[in-house]
Amino acid sequence: MRILPVRPYNISNRRCSYSGIIILLIILKFSLVAAQNNTLYLIHSIPQANQLNPAIKHNCRIYLSLPVISSVRESTRNTSFGFHDVIHTGSGALSDTYYLDIENLEKKIRRMNYSLFNTDIDLLGIGITLNDWYFTLNISNHLSMQGSYPDDVVSLKDGNWNVNEGEAIPIKLNRIGVNATAWNSIGVSGSKEFFDGFRIGARVKYLNGMANLNTRKSNIELNTTSDPITLEAMVHYKINSTLPVNLGYSSRGLVSSIDFSPATHNLVGNYIFNGNRGLAFDGGVVYDIDEVTQATASFTDLGFIWWRNNVNNFTGDGEFVFSGIDLNQYFNNPNQGDLLQALQDSLLNSFHASSASNGYITMLPLNLYGGITRELIPNLKAGAMTWIEVNGPHIRPSLTLSLNATPFRAFAASLSYTIMNNKLNQFGAGLAFGDRGAQFYILTDNIPVRFTRDVSTSLIYPYNARMICLRFGLNLFFGCDEKEEKGGRRPGSFRTKMIDECPAYR
Repeated sequence: MRILPVRPYNISNRRCSYSGIIILLIILKFSLVAAQNNTLYLIHSIPQANQLNPAIKHNCRIYLSLPVISSVRESTRNTSFGFHDVIHTGSGALSDTYYLDIENLEKKIRRMNYSLFNTDIDLLGIGITLNDWYFTLNISNHLSMQGSYPDDVVSLKDGNWNVNEGEAIPIKLNRIGVNATAWNSIGVSGSKEFFDGFRIGARVKYLNGMANLNTRKSNIELNTTSDPITLEAMVHYKINSTLPVNLGYSSRGLVSSIDFSPATHNLVGNYIFNGNRGLAFDGGVVYDIDEVTQATASFTDLGFIWWRNNVNNFTGDGEFVFSGIDLNQYFNNPNQGDLLQALQDSLLNSFHASSASNGYITMLPLNLYGGITRELIPNLKAGAMTWIEVNGPHIRPSLTLSLNATPFRAFAASLSYTIMNNKLNQFGAGLAFGDRGAQFYILTDNIPVRFTRDVSTSLIYPYNARMICLRFGLNLFFGCDEKEEKGGRRPGSFRTKMIDECPAYR
């Protein structure tokens, strides 16, 4: 598969023009690499909802989630554009060639943009009711990756040159960076109804940091001059990483090479018993406003990881100049790979870089949730919830509306509408089958309805979706037949303890 700019770029009128190469490198690399939890948050009969709000109690006395098969969550998303927004295919002999539509990309891109990838896999989960308390134990593996980039990357298509004024305009590519973390967690939660209709829950989690890469500082400024034609770049950056690597150094003491082969050796020692530890907390409440209305609020992953082993910290400050003679050489005989390699070599050879192995601390991505549901008619509830992600200085809100139905025992269905990723038309769904004994569920916050196929590899891409997400699993239930009822509560209300049944959706 080949990807080319939609329209060619060249040097004319003594100005520099960058042919979209850096745009392609920064944006599409992340886009080809984070299921959200919005739909799950209001389905309390699925035990994994407790992971989003530790105050949620399952109806059955005991639930058990088995390794891997009980909960797998995957999410990939981009906040600014979908595949077909910026990629188009040729026709005829060029049907296997993809073109980058930079003009349309400029219309779609925001001031700050994100590409995200997330996975969560439950390794073990247990929930048990003891008297008035509900306790859970959960062991999980997590991966979170975030790429961020500003809208100025699109300005590179014009070579930061003001034609009307006849002068160059500096381009600031600040806050381009990556924040990626892999970790394991062991969490224990407890919840209790402290007064009628008001339940509080909390969870504490021990964290094992496996690997990390994050950009602590990223300031890049590009300037062009007209006489002579030059490209100047000023770079100030700091990158922290925790990954087993071997570094090579030049005669001047600069980092000249990185060997990743140690990362595949001694997996247990490098990623499990590595001394990178942390702590995190979750908290939440569930409040029955009346017999048909319920409000919830929670936070998760308020915590940190202290990275102490396999640490490398890279810093760099400097600038380089790419002359007009060199630029003409590449644009007269255009080859994206050659020009990109030349830019990379100039960067590596023209500014000072150093590494250090001091430990550092990173915060987990913090999640804030709030929701409300109301029973419209028996077995049909309407709900709304909001989810706010806080990942360092980056804040991303979302809103979901849902309808949740239990047409008969042992089956539940949910339809959701989500505003997220700067897009309005994202529809999701959830299904849960089973009551006593076992429950299978599957959820998504966005259902792609149109796909396109790559003619050369037969791979299928969502036509214009900004988010692909899925969560599914199989849970085992025990003790669902115990009769427990509190007097004075209307059957079917939020406050009713169900008798002789453990429905798929409460």
